[in-house]
Amino acid sequence: MISIRNVSKTFKGRRSVDAVKNVSLEIEDGEIFGIVGYSGAGKSTLIRLVNQLETADSGEICIDDVDITKLKGDALRKQRQKIGMIFQHFNLLWSKTVLGNIMFPLELAGVAREERKERAAEMARKVGLEDKMNVYPSNLSGGQKQRVAIARALVLNPKILLCDEATSALDPKTTEDILELLKQINKEYGLTILMISHQMETVQKICHKLAVMADGEVVEQGSVKDIFSNPTHPLTKELIQTVDTGVDVVKLASQLKDKYPEGHLLRITFEDSTSEKPILYTLALKLGIPINIVAANIKSTQAGSLGVMYINIEAKRDVEPFLAELEKQGLKVEVI
Repeated sequence: MISIRNVSKTFKGRRSVDAVKNVSLEIEDGEIFGIVGYSGAGKSTLIRLVNQLETADSGEICIDDVDITKLKGDALRKQRQKIGMIFQHFNLLWSKTVLGNIMFPLELAGVAREERKERAAEMARKVGLEDKMNVYPSNLSGGQKQRVAIARALVLNPKILLCDEATSALDPKTTEDILELLKQINKEYGLTILMISHQMETVQKICHKLAVMADGEVVEQGSVKDIFSNPTHPLTKELIQTVDTGVDVVKLASQLKDKYPEGHLLRITFEDSTSEKPILYTLALKLGIPINIVAANIKSTQAGSLGVMYINIEAKRDVEPFLAELEKQGLKVEVI
């Protein structure tokens, strides 16, 4: 387990920057945990504190009850071998082949040449690069480069994988492939993955839990399903808007109010247990209330399906019985 307790980090200079402010997080073994926020939120600094590429000014970072902020020299290097890391821009060695890049951490760890070659080749096969082992990074696609980076990060059999914007430089199809690979690795190895991203759609697809950061602080955290179905902080609501509908929800609400100035606009959230039931249809018939579906979307998460629907009801209708019935059926409803 990774336990981050009251961690702070300030970069001092002509103008001091409080990059991380009193952050506390608990990440369970085998969990995929996402940290999201806009640029400058402190995400990258926090993840670099976990493997001590940056040192905290205060607080504790415990991995399996060992506070790594207290470690130095060989003890820290040994602990770092339990932590792999992949980056947005791959950070590959351009003078080495795919096999050479994957072997490099084993070389630094003093593993014998034949063993490191065997282990690197096995990892290349694991990420689907068995036919690219003698190819140089300049001749690889973005997705292939990231697969090399993943194999290199895993070759020392770490317990933790840190992903710093690992899919931000990739196209949507390649992003899907890399996320599927990470999910597969998580299940097969029981690997704990800490992923940072500014893309809510990415963490929604792969993470079990997430934390939202702003100005160095965690403003909201919880399970992916809970946060997406019932966000409480304004920033979280803003971040998930385009995931809901593919458009800016504030702009959508404004457009709908212009189109239906006298109507009732409702945002309805549903999960696995309610997504396959004809609840809206049944209630509309039962109460005699015609509804107009104006936007809808459904997404898959690690915990199951999660959907959102926007409906409009004529102003002359009394919507209170409708709202009460929806909530009784387990749906979350918000009047816009």
